[in-house]
Parts: sequence; C-alpha cells; structure tokens
Amino acid sequence: MESIMIRSAFSFITVLILAGCSLFQPQVRPDAPIDLPERYSLYTVEEPGPGRWWEAFGSDELNLLVDTAIAGNFDVRSAWARLKQADAVARQAGADLKPDVEYNAGAEKSWRQTKTDGSGIERSNDETLSAGLTAAYELDLWGRLAALRQSETLELEASREDLDAAVVTIAAEVVTTWIDILSLRRQIDILNEQIDLNRRMLKLQVLRFANGQSDALEVAQQKEALAQAKANLPPLQLEEQVQRNALAVLLGLAGSGNVAVDQSTLPELIALPAAGVPADILAARPDVRAAGLRLKSNDWQVSAARADRLPSLTLSADAVFSSDSLDLLFSNWVATLAASITGPIFDGGYRAAEVDKTRAEAEEAMTAYAQTVAEAIQEVEDSLATETRQAEYITLLEEELGASLASMKASRLQYLNGQANYLDYLSAWTNVQSLERQLVDEKATRIKNRVTLYRTLGGDWTRNLAGDA
Repeated sequence: MESIMIRSAFSFITVLILAGCSLFQPQVRPDAPIDLPERYSLYTVEEPGPGRWWEAFGSDELNLLVDTAIAGNFDVRSAWARLKQADAVARQAGADLKPDVEYNAGAEKSWRQTKTDGSGIERSNDETLSAGLTAAYELDLWGRLAALRQSETLELEASREDLDAAVVTIAAEVVTTWIDILSLRRQIDILNEQIDLNRRMLKLQVLRFANGQSDALEVAQQKEALAQAKANLPPLQLEEQVQRNALAVLLGLAGSGNVAVDQSTLPELIALPAAGVPADILAARPDVRAAGLRLKSNDWQVSAARADRLPSLTLSADAVFSSDSLDLLFSNWVATLAASITGPIFDGGYRAAEVDKTRAEAEEAMTAYAQTVAEAIQEVEDSLATETRQAEYITLLEEELGASLASMKASRLQYLNGQANYLDYLSAWTNVQSLERQLVDEKATRIKNRVTLYRTLGGDWTRNLAGDA
C-alpha cells in the first residue's frame, strides 16, 4: 500500500513537471508602440556626425569639461548607483533558480541528578554533538522564477540605458552652458566697446557744446545713450555668472571658482548630422530603448503573476550527524528526502488581483513607451525646423544690420551737414549696437540647436560606459 502511494505521488509530480513545459510567455507586441512616419518633415542628407560629436568644435577646453561632467556629474553618479542596484536585484532573481543549501552545527550538554533507594544520589551528564546540511530547491514548473529573472534582467538593461541617457543629456547641457557663457562674454565685450565709444562721443558733444556747435539737448541725448548702454551691462554680467555656477554643478563641483572657461569667442558651427528616418529613433535613443525594455520587463511580470496562481513543487533534503563523541560524529547519521506541493485554495482573490495589477502596469509601460517615442520624434522635428528657421532668421538679421549700418552712416553725414538732428543719428547708432549684440545671441542659439539635434538623434557612443558595471 505504501509503495503504491509513493508511486502515485511521483507519478503526479511527473505530470506536473511535464505540464510545466507549457510556460507563460509574454504577449507579442509590435516593434513600434505607435505608427511612425516614413520620414521627418524636414530631413538632412549629410553624413553621420562623429560619435563624440562635441569634439567637432575643436576645443580642448570643451572636451575636458564634458569628460569631467561624465565622470563627476551628480545625475550620472546617481544613475551608476541605480545600475548597481538593478544588477544586484537581477542576481538575486537568478539565485532563486538555484538550490538553497544551508549548514547547521551544535553542541549540547546536560546534567542529571537521581536519588536512589538507599538515599544516595546518582549524578551523570551527557554530551551531544550534531551537524547537518539542509537543501531546498523549488522546481520552476510554470516558469515563474524564470519570468522574474527575465524581468529583472530587462530592468538591468533598462538601467544601463538610463545611464546612457543621463550621459547624453549631461554632455549636451555642458556644451550648451559653455556656449551660453561664450555668447554672454562676447556680448559683454561688444557692450563695453559700445560704452567706451559712447563716452568718447559724449566728450565730443560736450566739446562741441562748449564751442557753440551743438546744444544742451544733444549733450543730454548722448548722456542718455551712455547711461542706457551702461545699464545693459549688469544683467549680462549676472547671467554669465549664473551660467558659470550652473556649469560647476554640471561638473559635480560646488562653486564656479573651480571651473576654468578661458575661451572668449564662439566656436564655428559643427556639421549638420544625418537625421535618418523616424524608425531609427527606436534604436538610437537610450531613453527610448529604456522605455521599450521596461515594457518587456512588465510583460514578464505578468507571466510571473499568472504562474504564481498554480501549485509549486519544492524538493528538500536533510542530512543530520550526531554523536556524543567528536570522533564518531560522522558515523551516526540520518538522511531525509522530501517533496512538497503547495498551491492556493482560497486567497480572497489576491493572486488574481496581482495578475490584473501587473497587466495594468504593463499597459502603463506601453503608454509611457509610446509617449517617449512620440516626444523623441517631436524633439527631432522641432530641432530640424529650428535649424531651418534660425538660419533664415540670422541671414535676415545680418541684412538688417547691414541696412542699419548704412542708415547710421547716412544719418551721421546728414547731421554733420546740418540736414538732420542728432537724435536721428543717435537712434540709428543705438539700433546698430543692439543688432550687433542680438546677432551674437542668435548665432549662439543656432549652435545650441545644433547641439540639441545631436542629442535628440541619440547614437551609440555611450555603449561602452556601463561595460564594467
């Protein structure tokens, strides 16, 4: 009878193991979470740019700043820490697929006193030494443990992409901030030149007034022009200091005193990168890749939750050694081998609710993936549109500056010939000064947009960053 029960139990276990071949697999999803356009509204045909694209600016100073930020930026360091956490969690999930073996050892001593019939007392003591091994292994019949491991492995890969995304963002922010500093410095230089010129013009007007060649109104107007130019200086100086402070934080430093920005002129515009087609975004952008990986991770969580509703089979083994003498400890032993099946009967709907929860989380991840892709394409479209319109704007601004210079020269000639008043000449001159500073700012904006375009297109230059994590 006992042998029949044992055979029946093992037959049932065999059926479970064979049934376990039918694992819960995640649902098959399309490659792209949304319909992608075949091409961008505006597109480029240039060759792809260099991986470390900022090196095209040809500035050793900038290269050092970016490398310093990649190594020390707070967001990047936090991303590294999260990557290490994800790696540990993935290793924990993998450990659940392996047997769990533990040891135990102990020593026990007891004293006994017994009163005999002859009113005597008999004393004795016993010593017991023990050692043992315990092993347990859960057969992954339905793939629950494998699904959890796969989910955490995908989360680890997503964390690697998060690190890459952080590095891409920080590199672009460092370059953009550096360009802002150079632009502001150039505007400050131009403004100082204009202030110096206004001072000389004021001295000239005062001299002309003393000689009866101009009136007090013209002197007052020139004083106003000088005061206005000087008033424009502090905001630019403040913004330059603010940008230097921001650059220090990007580098992982406190205080701009440790940041050296010696370059004083804006760099040349680097080459326009090839935008490719929208579908390239799925592989080129680390933030998009991370969103896709997290969707797959959530799908495997659904598989694990479904498998958790079915019985689990655990094999266990124990070996116990005991003796009252250390020499004979391993001579006396007992071994036990057991198999246990555990399955839910009633849990108040907890496991069913867990399946519903993981499915809802997967749908949320799907929506987040779609949104990330849509926003990535929008960023590229915006950058391409800005590239075109900003180039047109700068061309028109240069034409406006040329016309303003001609107008200023004509006004000056008419003023000297007594055909126009000083205010006309001063207004034309002030307009030229304003356009010169604006042109520097707009050229910097175009360079920064080129940086944004490189960032939005992504690339694989960060692929080796997390290789040793």
